Amino acid sequence: MSSSPGAGRRVALVAAALAAVMTPLGCSPGATGPAAPALLITPGAGPTLYVSTQGDDHNPGSRAAPLRTISKAATLARPGTTVVVTPGRYVGSVSSSVSGTRGARIAFTAQPPWSAQVVGEGTEAAWRNEGDFVDIANFDLSGNTVRGMLNEGSYVRIVANRIHDFARGDCISTYNSGYTLHDIDIIGNVVHGCGSTMLDHGIYAAYSHGLIADNTSYGNAGYGIHCWHNCGQLVISNNVAFGNGGGIVVGQGDSPHFGRVPADHVTVSNNIVVDNRVVGIAEAGATGPANRYLDNLLYRNGDDRLELRTGTESGTVTADPEFVDDDSGNYRLRDSSPGVDAGTNLGAPPYAIDGAPRPSGRGYDIGAYER
Repeated sequence: MSSSPGAGRRVALVAAALAAVMTPLGCSPGATGPAAPALLITPGAGPTLYVSTQGDDHNPGSRAAPLRTISKAATLARPGTTVVVTPGRYVGSVSSSVSGTRGARIAFTAQPPWSAQVVGEGTEAAWRNEGDFVDIANFDLSGNTVRGMLNEGSYVRIVANRIHDFARGDCISTYNSGYTLHDIDIIGNVVHGCGSTMLDHGIYAAYSHGLIADNTSYGNAGYGIHCWHNCGQLVISNNVAFGNGGGIVVGQGDSPHFGRVPADHVTVSNNIVVDNRVVGIAEAGATGPANRYLDNLLYRNGDDRLELRTGTESGTVTADPEFVDDDSGNYRLRDSSPGVDAGTNLGAPPYAIDGAPRPSGRGYDIGAYER
């Protein structure tokens, strides 16, 4: 595996890759929770398959004759295919194992965002993806499965989904049996209400090389963002994690990598970490000296100190972030917030969760929104 680019280059590479398929949209905060992230993966130049609750899996998947299930569309997709899922409630878990290629990815997208509600049934996951070079964007996932999204593919982008209320596991899990995954980007998702123990997280990242940014993770039993096992060469930036068992943890403590490959070269920047029960931001287990924690805001966690083993920190803010109205799910910052213009460009994505360009004003804001 090639060495990882620095935080700034990693974000630039991801931004360039997403530019052809993602369109920022204006949106307002939701009345009872965060608004749908305004990042939309749109059909590319390749073939398009359509899925509708009124469709039939014997159909060809055209706009006039759509398929009924996302899983069927996955079996028909080929490199370059975009699967457009129209509004409705899709009961039953999704399985996708088809892979795209570096030059012809496969995209699954709900349009408009959050309008396609996948309700998982069974034991493992509401959506299990085993394919490489795949985008999954704009879906609403819930159900009675153990976890929400289980990704076992590399070069995957999980973008702008709402994944919530899985009582027995993670909202987003990214791992395989050998912990060999790499190059996964988790951007602009809202994940909440998952798990029953500290082992169940909002976002569980067991891979190297990637960007975890602009996500809102709250009310989960474990950590808002938990990077473990094959954790390294990552950028974790501009997320909001609150009301979880813990905020953000970076580390390594289990086989197969423990003692051989410490969690290292991780940049954790511009995150707001608030009201988490155990700790705000921490390292654990085996970690390396190249981890950097830059311009993060911590407030009212079980411990607001950065509990670091080998990494370095700078610019940490310990103060009320002054959300516009967190009771209604508006996690934008007030003009008086200590997070306004207080962030770093290292790791900051070019767009906020609502599609606003970064930076705006004198500098980059801390958190998932740009004032």
